[in-house]
Amino acid sequence: MVGDLNQRSAGYRESGAFLLGTIGRNGCRRVTDHVPYDDLDPLALRSGAIHVRSSAYYELWKICEATGLQVVADVHTHPGPVVTQSPIDARHPMVSNVGHVAIILPNFGKSPEDPRQAGVYRYRGSHQWQTLQDGERGRVFYVGRWA
Repeated sequence: MVGDLNQRSAGYRESGAFLLGTIGRNGCRRVTDHVPYDDLDPLALRSGAIHVRSSAYYELWKICEATGLQVVADVHTHPGPVVTQSPIDARHPMVSNVGHVAIILPNFGKSPEDPRQAGVYRYRGSHQWQTLQDGERGRVFYVGRWA
């Protein structure tokens, strides 16, 4: 998925995807698929920054209904090493449900990704976010291969 986002970035623009999967009773999110923003909205990456039009959400919800999966997070890339939320990111959550998780990857997703290099944020509502630190990330996501 990270390689796909990097390819879609083309080295000069942000890219992103909705992460689909399941949320366990303990709140742990298991990602099993992703849907790139520009697959849902071909114009989403046109400006260099991400702008997903509302019509894309209709397609996203149809995919969730057909697969039985739910949106467990969203991920997008930033240029360079900075993975803090921009004011635009903070003001415009991709999914505005309390508890939604947003992930930001550095360098347009180009470098080998270590989960500690990503910015991970949990939506609290009213355009407020909680930044998840290394220890908290492990309680939200398992990063690795399932045996």
